[in-house]
Amino acid sequence: MGQGPTDKDAFGMLLGWKADPAGEKIALLMQSTSKVVDSSEDVREYRYFMSKQQAVQLGNYLYGVAGETPPAQKKRGLIQRLMGG
Repeated sequence: MGQGPTDKDAFGMLLGWKADPAGEKIALLMQSTSKVVDSSEDVREYRYFMSKQQAVQLGNYLYGVAGETPPAQKKRGLIQRLMGG
């Protein structure tokens, strides 16, 4: 006999996110729902801490899944290179 859905099986729709620096890490807040939002109780919030490298990898991965390429980095100007920036 099967069991009902568990947290492991849960899924939802991403509503929004916010990322903030947290020292050497990135603090990521993600909001989702599994049904039509009638009240704030219908919104689930998950908080994650990740390294800056993980954040870059996640961003690049999502670009790839979406069939897009990440924006090209601007080249540093001569003054910035000479000043070590």
